[in-house]
Amino acid sequence: MTQPCPDIIARSGGVILRPARQEDLPRVDDIIIECYTPIHESFLAIVGEDVYRVLRRGRDPDWKADKLQRIQSTFGEETGHMWVLEADGAVFGFVTFQAFAEQSRLWIEENGVLPERRGQGWATFMLRHVLDYARELCIRFASVEVDLDDAHIAARRAYQAVGFDRHHHIAIYHQDLARRNPGSTADDQDP
Repeated sequence: MTQPCPDIIARSGGVILRPARQEDLPRVDDIIIECYTPIHESFLAIVGEDVYRVLRRGRDPDWKADKLQRIQSTFGEETGHMWVLEADGAVFGFVTFQAFAEQSRLWIEENGVLPERRGQGWATFMLRHVLDYARELCIRFASVEVDLDDAHIAARRAYQAVGFDRHHHIAIYHQDLARRNPGSTADDQDP
């Protein structure tokens, strides 16, 4: 079991980073929708509507409801953490992560900062403190997953700024088998 976080994790320029409280969840929901709508639109444009529908099968058809549920589930998990950035009583950013001290592993799940506060270093501020917290737990390895599309450029920059330097690339290819494979003929045979 991970150790509890203090009421205030860090302060900087009138902003505090603190653990989320139940009453923060509606505001975090608003931030999630604002931050993840462009990411969702990018993903949909990349894979197309037909593939998207298949990938969503078995999940809430409303991507927003599904995303909110998955992020908020971290709030109640034993290993899960949700921290928020607050200025003048208003939450404007969040990060969720899982700390597995017994495995010496931290997984950063989701994070976002409202557009009007981006480019001011707040994502980096949050991430640095998450990593410091992991070090206090004697966790050795931290991981985060991020797409390589343009919608994730700012996220990749934030992860690199806090020292994430090892990565591997994978490509997930999709094909609509209802379409004939270009370049093939009915006479094609396996070698």
